[in-house]
Amino acid sequence: MQRRSRHTIHSMSLSILSVGLSLVGIAPALGQGAKIASASNPDEVWQQSVKLCSQGHFEQAGALLSKIDKSVEQVAQVRQWLSEFEKEQASRKKLDHQEYEKYVRYAKQRIERKEYTKALDQAIKAADVAEDRDGMLATDWMRKLVNDALEAADHFRKDHKWRKAWHIYADLGVLYDREPRYQKLENAVLTHLRLDAMFGEKSNWKERLERVQWRDAEAALEHIEYYYVEKPDFKAITEAGLEQMLLLAESKSAQDTFKGLADDDERNDFEVRIQQHLDQVRGAPAVDRKECVRRFRRVIRINRDTVRLPEELVVKELMTGALQPLDDFTSIIWPSATEDFDKHTRGDYIGVGISIIKNQLDETEVVTPLEDAPAFRAGVQAGDVITHVDGVSIKGYSTNKVVETITGPRNTHVVLTIRRGKKSIDFDLERKKVKIQSVKGWKRKPDETWDYWRDKQRGIAYIRVTNFQRNTVEDVQNVISELKPQGLKGLILDLRWNPGGLLDQAWRMSALFLKQGDRIVSTKGRNPREDQVLDSPMDGPLFGLPLVVLVNDSSASASEIVSGAIRDNKSGVVIGERTFGKFSVQNLIQLSSSQAKLKLTTARYYLPSGVSLHREPGSQTWGVEPQIPIRLSRWEAFNAWQARREMDLLGPKKPEAKEKEADAKDAKDSDAKDSDAEKDGDEKVADSSKDEDEESKLPPLDQPDENDRPKGVDPQVDSALLFLRVKLMAQRYPTLAAADPKDSPRGKTPVEAKP
Repeated sequence: MQRRSRHTIHSMSLSILSVGLSLVGIAPALGQGAKIASASNPDEVWQQSVKLCSQGHFEQAGALLSKIDKSVEQVAQVRQWLSEFEKEQASRKKLDHQEYEKYVRYAKQRIERKEYTKALDQAIKAADVAEDRDGMLATDWMRKLVNDALEAADHFRKDHKWRKAWHIYADLGVLYDREPRYQKLENAVLTHLRLDAMFGEKSNWKERLERVQWRDAEAALEHIEYYYVEKPDFKAITEAGLEQMLLLAESKSAQDTFKGLADDDERNDFEVRIQQHLDQVRGAPAVDRKECVRRFRRVIRINRDTVRLPEELVVKELMTGALQPLDDFTSIIWPSATEDFDKHTRGDYIGVGISIIKNQLDETEVVTPLEDAPAFRAGVQAGDVITHVDGVSIKGYSTNKVVETITGPRNTHVVLTIRRGKKSIDFDLERKKVKIQSVKGWKRKPDETWDYWRDKQRGIAYIRVTNFQRNTVEDVQNVISELKPQGLKGLILDLRWNPGGLLDQAWRMSALFLKQGDRIVSTKGRNPREDQVLDSPMDGPLFGLPLVVLVNDSSASASEIVSGAIRDNKSGVVIGERTFGKFSVQNLIQLSSSQAKLKLTTARYYLPSGVSLHREPGSQTWGVEPQIPIRLSRWEAFNAWQARREMDLLGPKKPEAKEKEADAKDAKDSDAKDSDAEKDGDEKVADSSKDEDEESKLPPLDQPDENDRPKGVDPQVDSALLFLRVKLMAQRYPTLAAADPKDSPRGKTPVEAKP
């Protein structure tokens, strides 16, 4: 079982990025047997150049086109596009080399100072841009770093310095592609970190335990027995649940919170009795569900007899441990998290329409008002700080508590007191149905609506889908209906950083681009009722439209179904990076009479090619591989991610602070699992940028890491745009002889670079 921490996506991206190509994302070179067209036949050269572009061999296409007289207007235009692209790639490769040399130097400096966590951080950055990643990892200095870091981590664990130990194990997992031994070590310290965070000074742990009931846990175990995708190992489940109780008892923060655990005698009695049950389970040849339930009930009774922890806490922690042997995506959504989870899958909710976070001062800050919602219409802005709700201070409230306080019945009013600079403003807002937008465009128009054109002159549109919720396909169809009369000829469908969503939306989205009968996806589970086949029900309205789908290592689940179906049916081209590898089906099951739900993995997805590309522990093959691989470095990913985030903001923009190294990590660390609401909030660990490093009496070491990658440049979008421009040009002019002089762009528009 492979649990993923904050480094998960970063880990996957680093391992994926360094496999294969040394040049920044250019498709592999032609085979030795490839036939090159003769310069004496311009039409043949033109057609082969177009074919090379369709395969992502842009550099070879440019070299071939140089054989044709550039006075032919369409040839000159394509050569110009390719020339600009080649210059961009050469610049990227140069920056890669410079950054690699810098980060290796930085890592070695940190090793000399015995600052191993910082040395590992620099090694990760170097691996990201290494021409030969495996070669770098095999160097003497890297081997020494690994050994010294593991020794340091062992000391940190003995001293209960969990965050420092976790940082080392997580970084090693990134560098060595989630090697199981590092994963196991990381999971152990993560449990201690989670418990420390749960009972921290500013924690609202009581909110998370509201309406947690044993009967829901028992019902969950029964559903797991009958419907989990594989036959569950209840011996492992029982062991993990009992081990979790021992970790809870050992937690210093839990001992500080509960008197029973603080009492050495009572805690020892609790631990001894739990250990006895654990030893009995470990010695048993097998354990079934009924025995598992019996053992867990005994834990609840032992707790009542000894440390007297809140029963809700015992139940929640038992199940937190019990689910560990299952896959990453099976979880219990306890009542405190149900509303937020439902909101994200439904795509709408009743409220005022704002996105909020806790800032560094623990204040509730507005990230952005949502489109066409009460807060936006009233003038709430990004960066506003909410201080009061209906006149009551919300200082100390958790984010969930703030949301609960602001939301309410439809057509009722709520007053938000906002601090904007030195001013305090009251906004009287009427709660309305708020629609969460999952379909977005390339940039904002002056009226704050989306502009979906990437190259309007050539009819190339851009649609970004952030997740697949109930209204996603309907929204895409509405956008297409708007674009078609304006001359839509090609489409970039951006599914990067899209964690997935609803299966029916992925099916319907894929069907837009396929012909009737094309296989989209099939599912197969342990229970035959989970088996199904989903084909395109009719010729899609966009079948035959030149299409590029952008993906990266944060594209998961529904995103992988769509990109995989389009790739396997050859109805479009996938560009970017290998996807996350989540090919599992989750069903939501209501538990008993409370609001708790079990999100249970019941089946695997299979692409039209017949393979399931779910990433299993230790697997080498997973995810959807793009036909044209274009990787991004960490700073390039940050720039692309930051540009998207800025475009999402409505109204006056909050002044941006200077870019930080942690921001670049965020762009790679976006969790490809479903909404955070599906997981317990107390499982989250603060970003590593706030970690303590090893105590050092040495003077500070200045290691600047400036973002030298050009802003406003997204190499993956640029590659998609180049692909579509050439494809559309070739459709218009299949041969050079087909070019009608009066149809030529000469005299209408000059040869362009990029708009």
